[in-house]
Amino acid sequence: MPIPNLDDSDRRILAELGADARLTQVALAARVGLSRSAVQERIKRMEREGVILGYTLRLGEAPRPGLRAFLLIKGDGPSHDRAVRLAAAIPEVRVADSVSGDIDLVLQLEADRVEDLNRVRDEVGRLPGIASTQTLLVMSPRFDRR
Repeated sequence: MPIPNLDDSDRRILAELGADARLTQVALAARVGLSRSAVQERIKRMEREGVILGYTLRLGEAPRPGLRAFLLIKGDGPSHDRAVRLAAAIPEVRVADSVSGDIDLVLQLEADRVEDLNRVRDEVGRLPGIASTQTLLVMSPRFDRR
């Protein structure tokens, strides 16, 4: 279903709800500069039209390991399915994304020590179908919208 046209007020409502879906309609109305009834009507319309599909709960996570990195991978063949399956067995590999451009795969890594990241990089570099890797160490996380 295509998303209907949203005006600036709709987008502000969505941004505020995205940051805190528990806002009361009174608080939300004050933040976006509309009446409570106008906010209520807009939310109901966006729910009805499928712009807002639901509300969710995000649980806190255990503290992340001390280091995070991105491993950029260039393949040497048309398919990297085998390499992805093998990388999935490495506990430090948290996410694997196929991407467009000069890089074929991006792995998100989490580890306690630099030595662990080096080991993972070396393991992945030896997998069949991998031509080269490049490691990007996360120096300072800025924000996470998950």
